[in-house]
Amino acid sequence: MPGNNPMGISLVDDTRYTIVKTGDGSYTLYLRDYDEHMHSLSGAYEEALLKHVIPSGITNNRVSSLHVLDVGFGLGYNILALVVELKRSGFSGSISVTSLEKDRSFLPALQSIHFDDSRDRFYSLIQRAYHDGSCDSGGISISVLFGDARKFIRTLPDETFDAVFFDPFSPAHNPELWSVDLFTIIRRSMKETAILTTYSCAPQVRAALLEAEFIIGRGPSVGGKREGTLAARTPVIAALPAPDVELLLCNRRAVPYRDPLLSRDRDTIIRERSGEIKRLRSEKNI
Repeated sequence: MPGNNPMGISLVDDTRYTIVKTGDGSYTLYLRDYDEHMHSLSGAYEEALLKHVIPSGITNNRVSSLHVLDVGFGLGYNILALVVELKRSGFSGSISVTSLEKDRSFLPALQSIHFDDSRDRFYSLIQRAYHDGSCDSGGISISVLFGDARKFIRTLPDETFDAVFFDPFSPAHNPELWSVDLFTIIRRSMKETAILTTYSCAPQVRAALLEAEFIIGRGPSVGGKREGTLAARTPVIAALPAPDVELLLCNRRAVPYRDPLLSRDRDTIIRERSGEIKRLRSEKNI
């Protein structure tokens, strides 16, 4: 079990990743293909709680049912922190989570992780959902949709979600999931008071959210990492000040990724953005 592995040497026989213990005692994965960790090394569970669940404001929502979109299942920590905090706050309604994930690559790691506290009860539901594709127990419904997230995002119903945890791999490695076009559809799927949370504050991400007609604001900085970003349809968040928005849009790196049909491959998306940056730079020199 990872609990006996403080040095981060994988006890799961998989050449793609290594299980690493983080500062709060929870585990993350170092992914060799991406050359990055899935979570902050200061605390993987802490990151889910402080970057997504609490900033989303969802634990203050007193309705009979809550619906959450989780883009980037990972190890399921965003869902775990959501359920734990809602139960801790006395929420007695139903919780429905739709989570998007590329495939079941991390199943051996997921099955080996434990917390040795009350979280294990809820994490077992998350493990089952990842294994079977869904789990419905005690008012908690989790559906994990495997494949290209863009395919499922095209089918999302309007004004459904009370929060969106946007947690794919970084824009540099996974630009397919950070386009203006994808954010536009996600915006339509959110309720008026819903908040989208993400760890990224990259200029192209914030510019994409603005072009998709979101209000954007600063998300918290956790574990020494840069601040994240909050986004909403209506003024339920503190908006980024106008001078900061102007400064952002003057940054040539703020040219967003574009994927009009949600079907371009990674290289095409990056190449098209690079071409747009060059055209804008040329126009400004005229």
